[in-house]
Parts: sequence; C-alpha cells; structure tokens
Amino acid sequence: MIHKTSFFQFNVRPWVFWPPFILLILAVSISIFFPDSFVDVSRNIQQSILTNFSLGFSWVSFGMTLLAISVFFSPLGNYKIGGKSAVPRLTKTSWFAIVLCTTIAVGILFWGSAEPLSHFIFPPDFKGFEPNSEEARSFALGALYFHWGFTPYAIYAVPALVFALMYYSGKQRFSLGIMLRPLLGNSPHRFWETGLDMFSLFALVTGMAAALGAGILSLSGGFLAFFPDLNPTLLTGVVTLGILITFIISASTGIEKGIKNLSLFNLGFFFLIAILFVILGEKGKILSSILTGFNQYFSNFADLSLQLNGAGNKWTYDWTTFNFAMWMAWAPMTALFLGKIAVGRTVREFLLVNWFLPALFCLVWMGIFGGTTLDFAAGNAQEYKDLFENSGPESIIYKVFEEMGYFKIFAQLFIIGIFISYVTAADSSTDALASISMKKQARDPFRSDTNLKVIWGVLIGFLSWIMISYSGIDGVRILSVIGGLPSLFFLLLVSVCLLMVLLSPKNYLNNQ
Repeated sequence: MIHKTSFFQFNVRPWVFWPPFILLILAVSISIFFPDSFVDVSRNIQQSILTNFSLGFSWVSFGMTLLAISVFFSPLGNYKIGGKSAVPRLTKTSWFAIVLCTTIAVGILFWGSAEPLSHFIFPPDFKGFEPNSEEARSFALGALYFHWGFTPYAIYAVPALVFALMYYSGKQRFSLGIMLRPLLGNSPHRFWETGLDMFSLFALVTGMAAALGAGILSLSGGFLAFFPDLNPTLLTGVVTLGILITFIISASTGIEKGIKNLSLFNLGFFFLIAILFVILGEKGKILSSILTGFNQYFSNFADLSLQLNGAGNKWTYDWTTFNFAMWMAWAPMTALFLGKIAVGRTVREFLLVNWFLPALFCLVWMGIFGGTTLDFAAGNAQEYKDLFENSGPESIIYKVFEEMGYFKIFAQLFIIGIFISYVTAADSSTDALASISMKKQARDPFRSDTNLKVIWGVLIGFLSWIMISYSGIDGVRILSVIGGLPSLFFLLLVSVCLLMVLLSPKNYLNNQ
C-alpha cells in the first residue's frame, strides 16, 4: 500500500522549507516596489564577491577537475554505488539523458552563440588581441570551451559523487550534511545540516526563478517574431501557464516515467538541431571550429584555470568567476538529484556519465554553434556588435538563423527546444527541492512528494511571471549568484571529503 503524503499535513522540514519560501516571496516583492535599489544593492554585493573571491572560485574549480580525473583512474573507480548487490534503476541512455538535461537546462541554446561573439568583439585586455581579429576568434572558442567543458561539470560531478557514495553506504537522511561525513563523522550537528540545506535550497530556487523568467521572455520573443500582433503581457502569461501544465503532468509521474521520457525526447531534440545545423551549414568550417576550440581550450586551460594572466581583470570577473559562481550555487542541490539516480553504477561509470560525456557533448555543441556564429560575425562585425548591445545576447541565435537562410525551421525548433529544456530541468530540480524539504522521507529515494514538487514549481512559475511583468529578473538572478559564495566553501570541504574517501575508501564505504 502506497502512503500518500500531503503538504497540508505539513510533511516538511520547517527550517528548510519555510525560510527560502518566504525569502523568495520577500525578494520578489522588494524587487517590485523598490526595483532600482534592490538591483543596485544586489549587484554591489555580487561584485564584491566576484572581486574578492575570484581566485578562490577558479582554484577550487581547478582542484575539483583534477580530483575528478584522479578518481576516474583510481581503484575507487571500481566501487559500486549502493554496494555490490545494488541494481541500476535506469538504462545508461536514460541516465545520460537525464543528467545532461538536468545540468545544461537552456544554457547551451543561448550561450552557444552569444558568449563567443562577446569574446570576439570584446576580447580580454590581458590577451592583447584586437577586437574582431582572427586571434580573438580563436580565443573566443577556447574560452567558450573552458566555461562549458570539463571544469563546470566537475563542479557538479564531485559533490554528486560524494552524496551518492555517502547516501547509499548506509541508511542516511536525504541532506547535504551527509556529504561531510568523512570530516564531521556520522552525525553532523543538526544546525549545520539544516543551514546547508536551507541556503542551498534558496540558491537553487532563486536561480530557477531567474532562469524561468529568461526562458519565458525568450519563448515570447520567438512567438512574437512569427505573430507580431500578439499581446506581449498576455503571451507571457500563456507561455508560463503552458510550462507549468506540462511540468505538473511530468512531475506527477516520477523519475522513471516523466523525467526519463522528457529527457530522452530532449536529448533527441538536441541531436536533431545539431545535425540539421551541420547539414544545412558549412561542414568544413564547422569541423575546423570544433578542432580550433579544442586546441585553444587545452592551450589556455592552465592560464584561465589559475588566472595566471587574468587575475584582477574585469573580463575574468564578468565571465569566468561569474560562471563558476553560478555553477557552484546550483551544484549542491543538483548533486542530491544526480547522486540519488546513480545507484547501482560504479564510480567510474558515474564520472563517465556525469562528467566526461556531458562535457564532451557541450564542447561539440559549442563548436558547432559558436563557430558558425563567429564565421558570420567575422564578415559583419559591427552589425553583430550593435545587435548584441541593443537587443541582448538572446537575439544573436535568431540572427544566425537568418544568415543561414533557414530562419523559420530553426526558430520553430528552437522555441520547442527552449520549452522542453526548461520543463525537463525544472522537473529534476523540483524533485531535489521536494526531497530535501520532506520531513518524512519515502522508503524509495526515487519517490518524492508530488505535492511539494508542484508547490515549488507553481511558486517559481508565478513569481517569474510577476517579475518579468513588473520588475525584471536581474535582482533575483544576482541573488542566485551570491549563493555561490557559501557554496564555494562547502564544495571545498566536499572535495576534501572525496579526497579522504579516495585515499582510504574502506574507512567510509561500509557496504563494499
């Protein structure tokens, strides 16, 4: 007999659920009534963090990358998550699809074109390249690969692996605190455990609200390109409602149906768009861009990772530090979901699916879209620069579609891709939110409280619509980045814990 949980029976951890819930509503309210002050204060705090902790974000990220490589080739790679008798719940294809769609959300759809263009027209001072030059073009691809390659995926993979090993090594509470068990022992203080869960939950919720707001605006912009007479305000409401209805249907069917099927569809959609882009584009140039990207990536890896030349530079703060802070803010909570679906897999399989393959997919994708964008921009740099500055980075990909001569085909596919990508990411993220909010944990870790998933999803959707209608998403997006600071220190400790497990696995993995 399945025991149904209900929000109205207060199946929540009060100090984990209510503070982020109330703070999110409060933050959105302040952004509506005091938009300029809210954004200014938030931006000043964010800039202070990016400036003062820039080296910390870079060095910890670099260390996590080295740690992922070390674990992959170590004897620990043979250990099975959940013990020798554990059985996987997902096929490898479904597992990879869920991991990829959970981690990239809609990011690669936008930044695959917009980010390399920015590096091309505004190259960093410390490199000494002329804007729009061939050197700037090559560097732009290498920087794009760096920001979307093996380093950011290590930021996700390391805590997810530690959580998976600790959670399935015994009967553990579904909490971030168990990641620190090698350092703190089997019973971390409840204060620290609750605080970690609460702050990480807030960082993910604010990030989701800002990401959904951006997604709604982009979807609405796509529809308006085809139907310019539509009412923009009404359109954003309809788009939001469509996302929520699809999300609720998916959320009610669980990981092994809703999330899995959406992710497989989304993965197929990514491959379809990429293949069409290659077929309809210039294959020779695309292949050249991919190879250039890899070459520049490895050439600049040490420099960008350790800030050998870029320390204290505005470009480093605005791109590398900002990106890694954002990845770190989302990583602890995302790690809970990625870790719990990995049962029955070896550590080496885990790193292959959660670290190496998603990063490789992103790099090839970025080479295809980034290279094509730079080829077009090289022939008309000023027009692309004006479009970037006046219409925003989200407009660049649509310009590329026009240049290719297949605007309607790609724009329609792109709109569908954005929609499905966000619903897929929201489904897995709210699963983590619900799991960590639950007071009474389900016996099956693959089952979380559907009521809580829907409550978080509806709240985030409603507040996102309120923001884009009345105040903008900048302030709440900045709050998410600010969450990267406590995550930086937490992930440093988690990395130490993984190093301890790597050096002496038998001391910490009881079921092997």
